[in-house]
Amino acid sequence: MNTLDVNFVRKQFPVFDTDLGKKIAFFDNGGGSYVAGTVIKRLTDFYVNYKVQPYGATAIGKLAGQAMDEGRSSMAELLNVPIEELTIGASTTQNLNTLSIACASLVQARSEVIVTEQDHEANIGGWERMCRAQGAQLTIWKVDPTTGELDLNQLEDLISDRTAIVSVTQSSNIIGSINPINEIAKIVHRHNARLVVDAVAYVPHEWPNLDELDADAYVFSSYKTYGTHQGIMVVRPAFLAELDKQCHYFNEKYKIKWLDSSGPNHASIAALGGIADYFSALHEHHFGAEDLPLYSKARDMALLMHQHEQGLCQTLLDCVNELPVKIYGKDHMNNREANVALRSNQLSSVSMMQSLGDEDIAVKQGTFYAYRLLQSMGIENLDDGVLRISLSHYNTMEEIQRCCDVLRILHK
Repeated sequence: MNTLDVNFVRKQFPVFDTDLGKKIAFFDNGGGSYVAGTVIKRLTDFYVNYKVQPYGATAIGKLAGQAMDEGRSSMAELLNVPIEELTIGASTTQNLNTLSIACASLVQARSEVIVTEQDHEANIGGWERMCRAQGAQLTIWKVDPTTGELDLNQLEDLISDRTAIVSVTQSSNIIGSINPINEIAKIVHRHNARLVVDAVAYVPHEWPNLDELDADAYVFSSYKTYGTHQGIMVVRPAFLAELDKQCHYFNEKYKIKWLDSSGPNHASIAALGGIADYFSALHEHHFGAEDLPLYSKARDMALLMHQHEQGLCQTLLDCVNELPVKIYGKDHMNNREANVALRSNQLSSVSMMQSLGDEDIAVKQGTFYAYRLLQSMGIENLDDGVLRISLSHYNTMEEIQRCCDVLRILHK
């Protein structure tokens, strides 16, 4: 198949068999996606059959450990990275906080960390606190206030040999634009600095190809990619070797534990294997049974998913462009993801969210933790913020049309 079979996709999500799931058009995927049935199956299996401390001597303890190992190895295979480079934490915010603390030896007094005004606060706050503690400088790479976009020329002007870390989002969770990570990496590495990439808003729409991406650390959230609520972080070996270990001293011999700042959620890690199961089931349905590595299956399916989302989101943008609203970000789908943020000239974001909710259309309003971006783009009422309509590959054109119909009625 060269197009996504959405009916088959929706059969993989138990929510669509529930009364509410059947009637609600779910467009709050930027806050967290629905969970695939294969993930729920593994999670339930863990809790029902072997919810004990893993790696014990009994059969039940061994099963628990095996399930966790499968979850970790599946995620490593999906990303095509060695398992030693993978950290699974409580959330992306926690992983970025841990990473920033681990960089203390790299960020000394009079050195510098560059963050962007476009980012979710999770990719700013930890670096800001660490710089304050170290007596280092936090430098803000500002956006164009009219578009929200970043300009590479500004990074060239900001960066220097004092720069230790540059932290940037791959895709904005507000304007949806995709940043040119490898072009940024060239500038960063020319100054012997490290590049940290927040891909939380990107990976739900395009499964990453880390083989081609020159990032020193890469983070995203599994609960936005049809899985359990956790943060996934890849740290490349050269960067990992420079970091201050955050684990118990007796675990320092295990690279996989170096950035484990807390006890892992055993069942949620085991359930990650369900994301691999999901991609595999979709791949077999669309391409037939093939003996391919998991990352190849995920990338193949991601192309179909992305193509489907792009078509849905372009239809949404065509609708919104006819209304008295301001779109934050491009009004087309070139180099952007299927997240649309807007403000109405006539209605508050809160009232639009409530009116759409009354018609069983789930959207959200607010800042989405991108306070600095919204402020820079001139939004004064941050409590009202923007209305965000964020799509996933299981959404349908019928749902988009329903959403558009309500928005048109609201703006008559």
